[in-house]
Amino acid sequence: MTRRLKVGLLGVGGVAAKYAVLYGEYPRSDLRIVFDPSADAARAVAGRTGCAVAPDEAAVFAADVDAVVISTPNHLHHAQATAALGAGRHVLLQKPMTRDLAEAEDLVRTAEASGRTLAMYMNSLDNPVIRDIRAMITGGVLGRVGGVNCKLANGMGHVWRNRPADFWRGSRDKVGGGSFAMLATHYVNLAQWLLDRPVTAVSAVARNLMSDHIEGDDIMVALTEFGDGALGVIESAWCVKGEQMSVHGSTGSVAYIDNSVVTMKADAAFEGEAIRYDRPGTRMVFEGLTAPDMGDWRNPHNQHRAFVEAILDGTPVMVPVRRGLQDMRVLAAAYAASEAGRRTTVEPAW
Repeated sequence: MTRRLKVGLLGVGGVAAKYAVLYGEYPRSDLRIVFDPSADAARAVAGRTGCAVAPDEAAVFAADVDAVVISTPNHLHHAQATAALGAGRHVLLQKPMTRDLAEAEDLVRTAEASGRTLAMYMNSLDNPVIRDIRAMITGGVLGRVGGVNCKLANGMGHVWRNRPADFWRGSRDKVGGGSFAMLATHYVNLAQWLLDRPVTAVSAVARNLMSDHIEGDDIMVALTEFGDGALGVIESAWCVKGEQMSVHGSTGSVAYIDNSVVTMKADAAFEGEAIRYDRPGTRMVFEGLTAPDMGDWRNPHNQHRAFVEAILDGTPVMVPVRRGLQDMRVLAAAYAASEAGRRTTVEPAW
């Protein structure tokens, strides 16, 4: 019988509800136990998969599992991942790695000394559109890339105005900042993955523009410098809405807007998984290119499936711990730059 990865889940509410049951459905994983402070959320997953519900998080670490998937608030990541690694479990950790750089550096040391794998979950890499854009870059379709522009803004600051006072996303300490720590992390990671170059310096401006009911930035813009000289602009916001990412090269450009529309113009043709650009020199627009379901294990790029396969097969994980550390160094540099009003360098972690 083919070996299955025995998995425990720590946190199954919020965004984790979109992928938790995957571990009970994917043929190569065996979901054994779940814990969530919301008993209803835990029971819902258990009811669909037949797994056990843990009385507390310690029971997940002590259970007969190979790996623990941690999808909890930022300020809990360090202690929970440290405990899981100490119990001999592999870990897949929701972004951002921790709430601050000191915790991240410590967690990396723990992971590298443990002999176990600590990986980060970045759902952007599930998407074949994103993989097509990287193939355009690596295949030279866009020429030499000089600029990357990314914006993730969800407007949730207005929705949260009526949240309780102990709402963790409203705490600068528990989040590790504000919108940039929570939202820009996606594009900090993605931009470096697309270019396969680390960010080496950051300049930034942060504001709390419309969300005086929560702490931290509700809008922030960072200018990033990459190792090969390319520049990027990464924006986040809780007070306005809109999402887009664009890559600009010497022979073409491509933009992905609101996770649904791609617009592209390049000197060369391109055919990928989701995009077929067959009219070089003209602007083409591709609609309906939505991101795949986070819980679809049939998607060969699904990052939860990829984590299971990497552990079982002994192959590299998609987002290893040092990539997560690099993201944390960029976040820390961005906040330092915004506070000091000057460019801040980043020591690459990979």
